[in-house]
Amino acid sequence: MRKLIVLLPLVVLASGLGQNLLENPGFELPLENGWVLTQGGAGFRVVERGIYYHPDSDYEAYVHHSSGPGWTRLGQTVDVVGVDLDLSFWAMFELWAGSPSCWPVASVVVGYRDAGGALLGDTRFYYHNAQCTWTSTSTCHLIEVLDPDWREYRLNVADEMRQHLPGVDPGEVWRVEVALYDFTSGG
Repeated sequence: MRKLIVLLPLVVLASGLGQNLLENPGFELPLENGWVLTQGGAGFRVVERGIYYHPDSDYEAYVHHSSGPGWTRLGQTVDVVGVDLDLSFWAMFELWAGSPSCWPVASVVVGYRDAGGALLGDTRFYYHNAQCTWTSTSTCHLIEVLDPDWREYRLNVADEMRQHLPGVDPGEVWRVEVALYDFTSGG
């Protein structure tokens, strides 16, 4: 089982300010600059940056987890003042194989955290096989990726919360996390 996420520059803007809140959003510096890698479970992993994933000459990040149940996550958390934020990024999602007991998901996760860092809810752009058991809830909104090819994705966080996350109080959001998340269920 193999899957990957490739991501072009992430932009998280405080609306009206025009300033990207992320450090090293275009992966021009090594990933250790601004990005944190976490992982769990078993499996073969590759996390790197390069200029050869997309036809342009800019850097992209690549997150790949395969051959065992577990996950690999490359993320960054930033402090925010309110949820009037716009997120945009280009991504390509890909996965192979899977079964009812061991299924893959490639996703970009936008997590909403309180002042203490606790997760209040999240939005997940996700590409999956038919066996995936993730479902949307009042604190988790799933946005299914239907076209795995290079595509631009956009999200207005205030609108997202108002329309899809009634279980998340926007006034409690002090931090936003953006992560490339590659997951394989047990099996």
